[in-house]
Amino acid sequence: MAAHFEKTCSVISNGVVPVNKYRSTRTGLQVFIAQVEGPLVNGFFCLATEAHDDDGLPHTLEHLIFLGSEKYPYKGVLDMLANRCLAQGTNAWTDTDHTCYTVMTAGSQGFLNLLPIYLDHVLYPTLTDAGYVTEVHHVNGEGEDAGVVYCEMQARENSGESRSHLAMLRAMYPGHCGYKSETGGIMSNLRTSTSNAKVRQYHKDFYRPDNLCLIITGQVTPEEVFKALEPFEEKIMAKGALSPYVRPWQTPVPPLTESVVQTMPFPSDDEANGMVYMAWRAPKAKDLYAMAALQVLMEYLTDTSVAPLQRDFVEIKNPFCSKVRYSVIEASESCVYIKFDNVPKDKLSDIKDRLFATLEGMASGKEAVDMERMASVLHRRILECLNHMEERPHDTFAFMGIGDFLYCDTMDELEQRLNQVENYKKQVKESDSFWKELLKRYFISAKSVTILGEPSQKLAESMMEEEKQRIAKQQEELGEAGLKKAADVVLKATEDNETEPPVNMISSFPVPGTDSIHFHPINRHSNLLGNQEAGGAEVMDLKQIPFTFQLDDVHTNFVLFSVLLDTSSVPADLKPYLPLFMEIIFESPVMRDGVLIPYEDVVTQLAADTLSTESSLGFKGARFRCGQFSQLALIEVKVEVEKYTKGVQWLQELLYQTQFVADRLKIVANKMTNDVARLKRDGRTVAVAALRELNYVKESNFHVTSMMRQQKFLSSVVETLDKDPVSVIEDMKSLREVLTSPDNLRIHMAADMKKLKEAGDVQLPWQQHFVGKNIKAQSKCDKLGKFASQLLCPASSDAPLGTIVGVGSVESAFLIQTVPCVSSFSDPDLPALMVYMECLCALEGPMWKQIRGLGLAYHYRMYCRPEEGLLYFQLFKCTHVVNAYKQALEIVEGYLSGQTTFDPVQLETAISSVLYEVIEREETVASTSHESLLSYFRETDQNYNRNLLSHITMVTVEDLMRVGERYMQPLFDSGKSRCAVCCQPSKLDEIKEGFKTFGRELTVMPSLEEGFL
Repeated sequence: MAAHFEKTCSVISNGVVPVNKYRSTRTGLQVFIAQVEGPLVNGFFCLATEAHDDDGLPHTLEHLIFLGSEKYPYKGVLDMLANRCLAQGTNAWTDTDHTCYTVMTAGSQGFLNLLPIYLDHVLYPTLTDAGYVTEVHHVNGEGEDAGVVYCEMQARENSGESRSHLAMLRAMYPGHCGYKSETGGIMSNLRTSTSNAKVRQYHKDFYRPDNLCLIITGQVTPEEVFKALEPFEEKIMAKGALSPYVRPWQTPVPPLTESVVQTMPFPSDDEANGMVYMAWRAPKAKDLYAMAALQVLMEYLTDTSVAPLQRDFVEIKNPFCSKVRYSVIEASESCVYIKFDNVPKDKLSDIKDRLFATLEGMASGKEAVDMERMASVLHRRILECLNHMEERPHDTFAFMGIGDFLYCDTMDELEQRLNQVENYKKQVKESDSFWKELLKRYFISAKSVTILGEPSQKLAESMMEEEKQRIAKQQEELGEAGLKKAADVVLKATEDNETEPPVNMISSFPVPGTDSIHFHPINRHSNLLGNQEAGGAEVMDLKQIPFTFQLDDVHTNFVLFSVLLDTSSVPADLKPYLPLFMEIIFESPVMRDGVLIPYEDVVTQLAADTLSTESSLGFKGARFRCGQFSQLALIEVKVEVEKYTKGVQWLQELLYQTQFVADRLKIVANKMTNDVARLKRDGRTVAVAALRELNYVKESNFHVTSMMRQQKFLSSVVETLDKDPVSVIEDMKSLREVLTSPDNLRIHMAADMKKLKEAGDVQLPWQQHFVGKNIKAQSKCDKLGKFASQLLCPASSDAPLGTIVGVGSVESAFLIQTVPCVSSFSDPDLPALMVYMECLCALEGPMWKQIRGLGLAYHYRMYCRPEEGLLYFQLFKCTHVVNAYKQALEIVEGYLSGQTTFDPVQLETAISSVLYEVIEREETVASTSHESLLSYFRETDQNYNRNLLSHITMVTVEDLMRVGERYMQPLFDSGKSRCAVCCQPSKLDEIKEGFKTFGRELTVMPSLEEGFL
């Protein structure tokens, strides 16, 4: 069987991961295998796709692929089987130039079992009219438009970002060109032009074995893959010879002959800030050296606060925006663009000239290219390449493989793609004239596209009214008979789609065991008294460190320092400063040996010495959103092994030697304040913020960091800095003093101790640069701070249990609901609760079919957060939030009443999916170490996930019935749970009235400002 696959390339990527590429001599099918270490095997099945209109055929076809195949003609059978392969269903994405289908399994056996079934769906789907009705678009019995694809596009089509980005592509690619198309589909096209006949033809044109590349990452051998493919290849051969075929994207792209400046209004309640996109043609995808150089140049221009564009647009007293970022769209004629976020409306038209002034200054030599900083940028790019192979290896190789499949023709091009480090090493030797010429060629001398995204309340109101009138007209034209017919069409389509596969088709599909899963090895040590991993003197004498220290010995090329500061003892008047403190910690001057180092030098040196720096409240938090364990302030610094000592020095300086100065505080506070306008336009962000307002007491970090409260606080800080800067600076110093007290400090380090010891004395840097200067006495932070569950508003609180807020930029609705639940990670109910939620929410489970399948909401989710002591239910991107909620309620009530029962196959499948969910937590070395760090705060040991796997496998139907009654019933009890909804203002009354039928009273928030303040 392997004889039919010829090896076309064999490369060791960046000196680390073996990659082999094959092509079938029988069918033209390509196979790309990267031997990534770890417990997961990922598949990315890619087809080149091209469209020249806005019907969304690539996207609609992507959705319909999952509704059954020639050999398995049942909707959802693919996901049902995937769930039995130690996976959580399947997924896909549509890009402008390709469509990619994905699956991730724990171990290789489930992946190999599923592979031929998945490919049968990709190449031989059923594409029924019934599937099209529910999955793409239909008009329901109320005369309203729905469908899964329609629902998805409705949620994003008219956001400022989507409207501006599409306008940019339209202008960048004039004439007949697929790169300008909205491949997701525009709502008006989905209603009037897109059809299942077009979808079928599109499949015939592009979905062929010789236009399909299987990118596989993980511990699986080529021989195993070829054996799994053998029967499927036989099927392809039996279909006969393929028709002649021309690869997509072979037509020349029309040139951009004139520069374009265009204003693109977008609906928004707040007209203060907009956005600007500036774009140029970039190197061809095949020109990998120029493409790499261009990205380095863009990093130089935009990365860190001392970068020229950040300096000239953001880090000033009257900023032109809150953030400057870039992106490159790889294509046969690529595009590079710069996006300016949160631009004051009166400055939108100033961005272009100001940008060219900066760029021309560099190109002409008026401002020299800082070659020392350029070398630092290149060095960091090299480290990032290697780090990506550790932190996200599956995605990294997927995108390398996709780029090669779409645009490369030779083995040399693939080798260059897989060894990007070599290009960066060559570019270190380039002179400043090289970078100036690059700037001139692609920016100064080239035609450009400028899109001014302008917020408009008038447009928000007119679009709302036009949509209302369109629906009313549609209802009138259909009439009573037409509405009934529309309802019947949807009902019939739903019935046709829900034909269940034979029970033995699912039950006979084997569930793999977990014994052969390859986990990443880890050895833990700490100096916490009573800890079973205490000591660790053979790798590092932790007992000599007078503060809490945790060490993970893992296979990595880097050292990650995580500083964890308990904020529980921070006084109430200082807590509002926490987000500002976390933001400014890496962007302030420091006092070094009695000499003040300017912030510009600090930022430059920090970038040169580190791979990454992060700060947040709670794990994986964001600017105005606390992450898990919200009472912790987290500061992370990642360095290469050779910079270990430097890393320790930086920790000491950042924590204790940072100098707070009025100018920097004002600039950063303004930058943060300006970002609120963007967040207020996002329905999900608003809904989450509103719910946290209902859930948490004023002492919590959730309360003090909410975006609206911070906007008001930071504005007052800026005013105070003008009048009395000393008071703000003293407050910041007081905050730091509390946070960095030894009683509140712990440090977690993840490193390969063998490599670290080979590089020098592991203990010495801590003694020289950290201990003694600031920490003299033995003091251990053995307390863990408060769980968020201890900061919930009491059930007897006078606060409302439900709230609803209207946001003009939001077209669909967002709902999030919680109820108190398990508050310990060791709670014996947790495994059963995880399985229960999976039974309800699994791909092709009851909620999938009745909520997403009917086009009522694009996204739904249930999850439990023991640290918060909350059980969550979410409905996002809803076309009909009341109906979606009704379906969820009926599903849960059906199980609670016993009218619906859990069957053994359903239970077995759910257990398989939850096993994958737990194993995925340790996908990479970095995530394994992160789980180790979390375990200290979860109060669990390092084998927690392994033990959880065994508990999950023992869950019974009786367990499900018990936890359902205990936790699910209160979640949908309007007298016990709390609920927040964000929707379009025109829908407020309708949704509020609709929820009264569930006994849920939603208090209308008059505005975001009034509601939060």
